[in-house]
Amino acid sequence: MSKHAIALAAAALLTLGGCAQPPTLAQLQAAGKIPPVSGDLARIYVFRNFRTGTPPNDPVVYIDGQPVASIAPGSVFERDVTPGRHIVTTDPEQPEYAEVTSLSMRPGSTVYLAVDDNWVNNDTQGSETPIFSIAPIDPFIARLQAGRLPLQSAASEGQAAP
Repeated sequence: MSKHAIALAAAALLTLGGCAQPPTLAQLQAAGKIPPVSGDLARIYVFRNFRTGTPPNDPVVYIDGQPVASIAPGSVFERDVTPGRHIVTTDPEQPEYAEVTSLSMRPGSTVYLAVDDNWVNNDTQGSETPIFSIAPIDPFIARLQAGRLPLQSAASEGQAAP
């Protein structure tokens, strides 16, 4: 390989190396950038794994009827809530297009919720409607899955209102 080709390859690698990926949830937690949940609150992590063939829209996650954030494929967000009972859904106005999760949160507790999409045929023309499910996931498995995903910024969360 010529010196010119080696130099071009090295430059390409340096350029690609400059395309930094956002930090993952696990990286932020390990670096202490996410403080532990305080004893007077509870924490909800919502994540959506990336997979091919996902619907073209991102569902908005609602906690107790209030829009919290839209969740993109391959991302995670967190929300601290008061302890007690909470209803989490992806579409409170059209429950036939969503699944509802009821949580009972203790002070200082953490729960992980996974959003998944499913396609349902809804007419004789073969069109499909996405239904976004949301469900609690075993914390051990959820930490592995959500930990590898980038944490959504607060700015994207603030734009959740429809």
